[in-house]
Order: sequence, then structure tokens, then C-alpha cells
Amino acid sequence: MSAPLRHRDEGRSLGVFADRIEVSCPRCGQAGVVRADWRDRQWHALFVCAHCALEARSERCDWFGEVCVHGRRPCGYCGHQWLRIDRLRPASAQARHVHECSSMHLDESLPVQCPICTRSSEVKIDAVRRRGRDGLDPHFGLPLRLVETTRAGLLWVYNAQHLDELRRYIAADQRERRGVANRSMISRLPTWMKLARHRPLMLKSLDRLAALSSPPKRA
Repeated sequence: MSAPLRHRDEGRSLGVFADRIEVSCPRCGQAGVVRADWRDRQWHALFVCAHCALEARSERCDWFGEVCVHGRRPCGYCGHQWLRIDRLRPASAQARHVHECSSMHLDESLPVQCPICTRSSEVKIDAVRRRGRDGLDPHFGLPLRLVETTRAGLLWVYNAQHLDELRRYIAADQRERRGVANRSMISRLPTWMKLARHRPLMLKSLDRLAALSSPPKRA
């Protein structure tokens, strides 16, 4: 009788796997890789598409993902009503230069109708990145390449190392978690991924993603 497979959560965060992320180019749709390193308490990331030469750099605050646009001002006519804008702009094949943590003024205004006097005034808008979306690269908001929609939920990984860690956890008969804060990648997995009844589904999906994964090139 073979020994049960065991997995121990060592507390590694998702960021451990974020130095090499397989993505699809938003302009031409071809496979590419975001390369990043953590230094000076921040990520320094670069993406260059080998097919269409689209480029993204973290020092320029490039962002291709969804953007939250917001702004407010008093009505320019009656003056007694705040006019507000809060909306999403979809992902784009052209980079927006949006800072990581702070709002960025877009030098753009949108008309908003006052609900009191019904007249429209121009409201200046700012933008912030919409982060934390499943299936997106965290550095530039590029679509991940290693993604599969299952009947239980969306499965995605950054690279082969991320996939291997997830596979070892899913396949394990015994899962250990000792002295690990609730910030590890494993502890933050959605509940459906942790259920035993989804193990065959997950392992088959991970096998398909492994077949798509590109091994890192040796220097």
C-alpha cells in the first residue's frame, strides 16, 4: 500500500510566483512573458511582445486592465448638488499610464446631468487600477495565458512553478498547515478548489494547462 500524498503549506504568498508570468499580448494575442523582480520594496516589471513589439514597463506605470474612473464636483448651475462619476473602463490594447496606488488625473472631463436642475456640467475625472481580478497579470493587467474555465470556477496559474505547487496541494491526501499566517497562496484559494470532490476535475485541468506552459529559457 503506497503512502498517502502529503502537502505542507510553507506560507509562500502568490507574489513568490509573480517574477515570471505567462500572458497573452493584448494587441496581437500571441504568447508572451512578463518578467519582474522585487527590489527597493517594489516590483520592477517588463513585458515585450516578440511578435508585435508591444512594450510595457512598470516605471511608466503602464496598465492594460480595467480602470475605475471617478470624479465629483458641485453643479455648475444650481451649486447645491454633487455631481458624481463612478464607472469602469474596459481593458485596452493600448497602455494607460495609471499609478499603482494613487489616483491619476486624466486631463479629461465628462458631462453629468444634475438631478435637481437637470442641466449638465463637466466633471474632471481621475483613474485607478482595478486590481485583484482573476485571470489577469498583477503587474500590467494583461490576460493570463494559463487559464481554464471549469464547471466549478475559473482556474488560472502564473507559470509552471505556480502550477506545480497547486497540483501538489490538490493531489495531496493529507494537507498540513502549521504556524502559517493567513497570507499564503494556499490559504487564500477559493473553497471550491479545496473540496475533495473537485480533485479529479482540478487535476485534469492542471494537466491541460501544463501542456500549454512554456518552460523558462536558460541563459
